[in-house]
Amino acid sequence: MIKLIALIRKKNNVSEKEFKEYYENIHAPLITKIFPSLKGYTRNYLLESNLLHGEFSLEPQKHYSSYNVITELSFDDEDELNQFFEISSKEEIVKIIREDEENFLDSKKTIMYRVD
Repeated sequence: MIKLIALIRKKNNVSEKEFKEYYENIHAPLITKIFPSLKGYTRNYLLESNLLHGEFSLEPQKHYSSYNVITELSFDDEDELNQFFEISSKEEIVKIIREDEENFLDSKKTIMYRVD
């Protein structure tokens, strides 16, 4: 299985609750509709209230996360991954996704990794 991991930050004017609700109810269904080769699409929310600090971590002081969600996209093989990249390179698809992202996340701060 091939995976892409994205670290995503919400817009400053969007609460954690609004961010999660929008992502789950609007954005995630949009992405799964656009990318049929996507086999898995998992979101792990990094809520500030759940951030461990002090005696629960190696950091003695309270820090704030730079990201609000770790998103995992998975594919069965290289062909499915290539289909994903082919679709995501189309100008009209980029426009649709970016317009939706503008509602809740700071796409300029998104970082994505490929992990096998």
